[in-house]
Amino acid sequence: MNNFQKRINYQGDLKPFLQQVCKDFSIGEYENYEIIPIGYEDFNLAVITDKGKYFVKIFGSFRSKDECSRYVGIMESVLRVGVSHPPLFKSNQGYLYELSNNNQTDRLCVMRYIDGKIFYELQATPTTEEKRFIIKQAALINKINIKPPMVYDQWAITNFLKEYEKKSKYLNKEDKKLVEPMVELYNSLSIDGLPHCFVHGDITKTNTMKSANGDIYILDFAVANYYPRIQELAVILCDLFFDDKNTSEFPQNYDLALNEYQNYIALTTEELEKLPNYVKLAHTMHILLSNYEKIANGNKSPENEYFLGMGRVGLKYTNQIWK
Repeated sequence: MNNFQKRINYQGDLKPFLQQVCKDFSIGEYENYEIIPIGYEDFNLAVITDKGKYFVKIFGSFRSKDECSRYVGIMESVLRVGVSHPPLFKSNQGYLYELSNNNQTDRLCVMRYIDGKIFYELQATPTTEEKRFIIKQAALINKINIKPPMVYDQWAITNFLKEYEKKSKYLNKEDKKLVEPMVELYNSLSIDGLPHCFVHGDITKTNTMKSANGDIYILDFAVANYYPRIQELAVILCDLFFDDKNTSEFPQNYDLALNEYQNYIALTTEELEKLPNYVKLAHTMHILLSNYEKIANGNKSPENEYFLGMGRVGLKYTNQIWK
């Protein structure tokens, strides 16, 4: 059994499990599968059948049925308004599928497989036109009039204080010096009073894909919640629009994001004033949580190291330009 399979209830040979999935989704005769290693929680696979290739997300065993239903419902809402997201396939049970084995139940959904790479794999930042498209997608998402049940996301900026109290002990001396001042900054923002809306909350290089023909897709709505509206832009700006090897481009990318977003949604004066500090906090969360993953959970993956490095460079840089 591989480490990724430990995230789900199903143990042993996956072939009979996936054969049943292929049958019930009418996606062809099962042939093989490939593990998609990006991500911390769910078990993501590319399943190959005689009809083609399909993306199968098997939800982590820690997720309840309600949480899985919530996730799939969000994807349906997103697709309805035209957000660029891989289409869902329907099984004989609907979009959310359950399969029980030895008194254990696994839940999953199946999507169109996109032949492409996420920006993390490309080791690239989007082009100007791609940035404009991504911001348009963010605005489309933020206009969706839904307020799903809250799912706690330890990486979310709104949870900084809770996470700092629990995990600051895992910071080394240098990182603690960077992160500690952010407590006072966070308290100064009066986050509860900011305009809130439906927010993806994790539009990063690991959740934004470029297909082989150049189309851009927004992936993974697992931690989408009702948040301060500027949380969407802050997360985009701290990663997708930030190149830690070429920080001088950031002010231009920041202006592009703000101008493009306001073609669709006008930000308030308060949001415009607080967004820079929100970006600082987005970088801070990467430092705090990546350190925790590394020290407490032994996660030394390239993905975790990437977020840790990006957070350190990003917070130091934004502290310089926004004093």
